[in-house]
Amino acid sequence: MYDPLESNSIPSQQPHAASYWHQHTQVDFPATTVQLPETADIVVIGGGYSGLNAALELAENYQQRVVLVEANQLGWGCSTRNAGFAMPGTGRLGYAAWKKRCGEAVAQGIQAEYQLAFARLERHLAACPQQLQVQRGGYVKIAHNERAIGELQSQYQALCDYEPNTQWLNREQIRTRVNSPQAHAAIHFPQSFGLNPLLLLASVARQAAAAGATLVENAAVSTWQTEPSGLHVLHTNKGTIRAPKIIVATNGYTPNHFHPSIHGRSLPVLSSVVVTRPLSIEERAAIRLKPHELVMDTRALKYYFRLLPDGRLLFGGRGAIRGRDAEHPRYVRHLLQAMAATFPALKRLSQQAPDYSWSGWVSVALDDYPRIYSPAEGVYTTMGYCGAGVTFTQLAGQRVAQLAMGETMPALPFYQSPLPKFPLPQLRRLGQWLYYVVSYVARR
Repeated sequence: MYDPLESNSIPSQQPHAASYWHQHTQVDFPATTVQLPETADIVVIGGGYSGLNAALELAENYQQRVVLVEANQLGWGCSTRNAGFAMPGTGRLGYAAWKKRCGEAVAQGIQAEYQLAFARLERHLAACPQQLQVQRGGYVKIAHNERAIGELQSQYQALCDYEPNTQWLNREQIRTRVNSPQAHAAIHFPQSFGLNPLLLLASVARQAAAAGATLVENAAVSTWQTEPSGLHVLHTNKGTIRAPKIIVATNGYTPNHFHPSIHGRSLPVLSSVVVTRPLSIEERAAIRLKPHELVMDTRALKYYFRLLPDGRLLFGGRGAIRGRDAEHPRYVRHLLQAMAATFPALKRLSQQAPDYSWSGWVSVALDDYPRIYSPAEGVYTTMGYCGAGVTFTQLAGQRVAQLAMGETMPALPFYQSPLPKFPLPQLRRLGQWLYYVVSYVARR
């Protein structure tokens, strides 16, 4: 599997991941351009949620000649490999942490920004004939052991100032909807919902193309030069394109040393997913999982799961550290064992091979939250969502386009500083391994 820390470019002509979404979704993508234009007002690198939303904004509201180049097919990265959790937030910091760091006004401003992200997501849902296969029922964050209850309750009390519709569920209440020995209490977030990430990607792509954006697939950027005039020259396997402005929207798939201004500022981390066969009526009754709710636990290395529209169980968590190990059977076994520990009633099912399994790279920031900023003259980027980008990337793509057009960004931390560089970036994987070891020991 492609590994961003072991390659200086994304390989082209790669097939999509063999995911549940690609096997079960009838999707209508817009026509893409075979020939790469020689020039553009602005080039967007990356055909996922962030890049396509940026292209849509630039073409629709600024009438720019925008060309989006994707190394493979649109949505080849995590935009179509994620679990489809649409939630208010991004990164790893909650409102209480933001209030402590930056004050009440900033925390309230961040809450308002999340609502703008939801509004943009609703626009894309309305533009999708299948309505993104939306499952509205909220998100449940469960305390996976007794020790986690106190911290979760503190989070709930802080949330009431920002998300007043959240609900606290005690042990008896949560076990009527998640029958698991690892469900001790929970917070319910009613605004969240499940969706089909491939349908979301296609909806944004169609809108971007209709607005006039030029979308070019299988055009991997191999080298990037900046002329003395400041003009950026991108060499791809489909030719060369020149533009005064470049948006980098490759997030967790950004190759090592892709551009010196962003090198060493993100840690690509694999998240893996398994999808079972459709559960029987008896199995569904035993686990009591509601078909319209998203669930995630309180572990440092979280597990997340949901029932899909056809009754299959999607179950995800951390994957391998290196891309070369991503498809080793032990990582599927690990998720199946975690599924059985979460739902003992599914122990027999956990001993069977899942119908689908795949992995994708998410981008982790050193200080736990993403940035939308300009790292160099004429270069703009958005990355570091820490695996929580399905909702926020819709707005982040719009914001990075606005930034490239000279608009003033909101006075919020996402937009006011660069991504911090990892100390000794060549040792990022060692640090990740140590973190996994410590987290595993701590949760036992």
